[in-house]
Amino acid sequence: MIRISFVLISAIWISSAQAACKAEKPAAELTIEDLQGLYECLRPDMVKGYQKKDHEIAAAYTDWKAASIAPQAPGMHSGQYLMTYINPTGYDQYIQFNTDSTAMPAGTVIAKEAFSISSRGKVKIGPLLFMEKVGMDAAPETGGWQYSGIKKNGKNLKVDAKGFCHACHQAWPGQDSLGYPVPAVRATSG
Repeated sequence: MIRISFVLISAIWISSAQAACKAEKPAAELTIEDLQGLYECLRPDMVKGYQKKDHEIAAAYTDWKAASIAPQAPGMHSGQYLMTYINPTGYDQYIQFNTDSTAMPAGTVIAKEAFSISSRGKVKIGPLLFMEKVGMDAAPETGGWQYSGIKKNGKNLKVDAKGFCHACHQAWPGQDSLGYPVPAVRATSG
């Protein structure tokens, strides 16, 4: 009985914490500062959910540097806002945001936190998406990249990496299949 009560109280607290993270105006009117605040409110719940299972990348990515100063506005990822983190292997190369003949080093791992905002300002945590540069020998059909992800509860996301993820990412061949954050939110080196 005590265990059930604790679980119920925890569920109510988490729901209350997420309910507090609400956009105060339509998504189209949100400023970079609004998105930063919303993201800072959401992030503890995002990380807690992503790390519920023993996923190696989910456990490590919070120590990586962000490639942007605020979440990327919705684009190619089903209308979700993205915050992108890069591991130390690829960070310096990535934040050059080179659009001409860039090649990320093998071992680069990119983690993209995702969330959406409804027309009423309700915020919903999305998946944590991954791109791993494994090299052409390991993944010749996807330009040397392996795509995967986990749900907001830490469970594996079923991804058709060749058909779904790479079908879009191959649109940037000169950028090694990378879709960078828009210039207004890009991180700078240093």
